[in-house]
Amino acid sequence: MTQNSQGTTARPKLDNKAFEAFIRARRPVSPIWSMSGLDGYLTALIIGPKFIDPRQWIPELTGPEALNLPMETTEHRAVQTIVAEYNRISASLAETPKDHRPRFTRIDDQTLDAMDWDVCFLMGTGFAPKLWRPVVRGHAITGDIIAPIRKLSETKGPATHADAAAVAEALVNIRSYFMPKRAKQKF
Repeated sequence: MTQNSQGTTARPKLDNKAFEAFIRARRPVSPIWSMSGLDGYLTALIIGPKFIDPRQWIPELTGPEALNLPMETTEHRAVQTIVAEYNRISASLAETPKDHRPRFTRIDDQTLDAMDWDVCFLMGTGFAPKLWRPVVRGHAITGDIIAPIRKLSETKGPATHADAAAVAEALVNIRSYFMPKRAKQKF
């Protein structure tokens, strides 16, 4: 095992294919079904109006027992995959927001499939629907900062790298809008 920068041992996780196979085979069915979908779902949780305790949403993805299973289990490794992705997205948006890009499924060098990401992002807003309303519906204060994300669901063809950049900018703007609310949140 390798050591991370904080000197703790990295926990075993699943690679992308193994995670997708796990999530697709899970019963009851998980609300996400791909790494792209996981990215969208987690992004909504990370940039949203309030912190959502992972004990509320991880069991929906991996099953209710996964948080308490031994490290050797596939379920535990799936949880570690989710935690690693959550941390990667959070760090990217906080430390290098201009370089952040949503993880759309790559079709070829020029085009991307954004459907999984888009659908799962919108599902991730479901943990605080009233607080997301000014962003999702548009508001005098927020304007239509979610427009590039909405455009993904309205477009029939594949997304481009320019679409991904526009969505990334929207994510940074949404995160900035919600940050004062998140900072005031009491635990």
